Parts: sequence; C-alpha cells; structure tokens
Amino acid sequence: MKIKWNLIYEIMMVILAFISVLVIWSDHFNRWYFLDRIVWLVFVIDITIRFLSSKEKVKYLKRYPFDLIAIIPFDSIFQLARIARLARAIRLFAISAHFLKPFYSILKTNGLHKVITFTMCLIFLSAIPIKSVESSIETYSDALWWAVVTATTVGYGDISPETELGRVIAFILMLFGIGLIGMITGSIATHFLSNDSKDSKAIVYIKEELSRYDQLTEEEIERLIIINGTIKKRKEEY
Repeated sequence: MKIKWNLIYEIMMVILAFISVLVIWSDHFNRWYFLDRIVWLVFVIDITIRFLSSKEKVKYLKRYPFDLIAIIPFDSIFQLARIARLARAIRLFAISAHFLKPFYSILKTNGLHKVITFTMCLIFLSAIPIKSVESSIETYSDALWWAVVTATTVGYGDISPETELGRVIAFILMLFGIGLIGMITGSIATHFLSNDSKDSKAIVYIKEELSRYDQLTEEEIERLIIINGTIKKRKEEY
C-alpha cells in the first residue's frame, strides 16, 4: 500500500512540474500566476520533506543538486522571462529525476515498452484505413481521435464505424487497448513485488550469515555490508 501511494505521489509531482512549465511558457502568465505559486509551494514542501527525512543530507544534495535551484523563485527575483523559463525547466528536471528511474524500470518489466510502442503504431496506422472506409470521418485527425478513444475503451460515441471493415478495426483496437491497460497494471505490480522479493531473499541471506558471525571472513562481512547498503538505497528510492 505504501509503495502504491508513493507511486501516485510521484506521478502527481511530475504532473505539477509540467503544469509549472506550461504556465511560464504561456503568453498570459499573469492570469496563471496564482496557480504557479501553488505549484511552487508544493515543490518547496516536497523537497523540504525529502531533505529533512534523508539520513545523509550532504549526499542528498550531491545526488539531487537541482532540487535547491528548483525551489528558488527566479521569476520573482528577476524580471527576465528567459531566466524564469529556465528556472521552470530546471524544476521539471529536478522533480522528474525522482520519478523517471522507477518509471523506466517499469517500462522494461515484461516487455511493456514494446507493447506500448506496438499499440501506439497500431493506433496511428488504423486511422488511415478508417478514414477511407467511413464516410462520417473526413480528416485524419478525426480518425486518429476515434482510434485513441476506441483503444482506450472510452468510447464517446461521437464517431461510430458503420462498415464491416470499420467494425473489425474497432474490435482489434479495443482488444489491444484492454490488453495494454491490463499489462500496465500487471507490470507495475510485478515490478514492485519483484523488488520486495529480492529484498526479502537478501534479508534472509543476511540473517543466515549473521547467525554464524564468529565464522565470517572479512570478505563475507564486506559483502553483507554492500548488500545491506543496496537494500537501504532501494528503499530510499521507492
């Protein structure tokens, strides 16, 4: 449960980082200033909590040097838009750095990245024939919209296939869409469960070795220290 909430929290932080960047790039920044201040405050609280909860604060700053820069309100200190925009870009990089590593690891679980790539290609390619066979779809953008809505099983109903070929394409898209959603859920669960399993086996190994502490060689003790450090590092990341 804790891991699930950590993942949701990290996703929300990345979304907030993107919002911050989009706001500062907007031509109507003053209109979104209050929203930007809220996002900035959330980042300050997040980074402060991370820093205070870290047992080795110096190592934390060395590991995430952009965190401190990300919370400095450059847009309030300097009036130059370019400096403010650069600060938001650094903010995006700093916050995303906490999330991207487990994200890429999940993508590699069970070959999820390959399935996502294939499904995306299928969506873009299926829009071509559906535009040709369905008279209600006049542009490729409408066809692509229909393909995305169908694959994600949302099905707004604003565009419906009327031909046999169109319905076959819709059926294929729905199958792959449902399969992709199921695989994403399964890959996330597998990723975290496998990490817990590895940690559990490592902890059991450490306990067994410590039961014969007086017989351990210096190399074996050093190996136990390394394993323990790896487990602690993984726990901090997740």
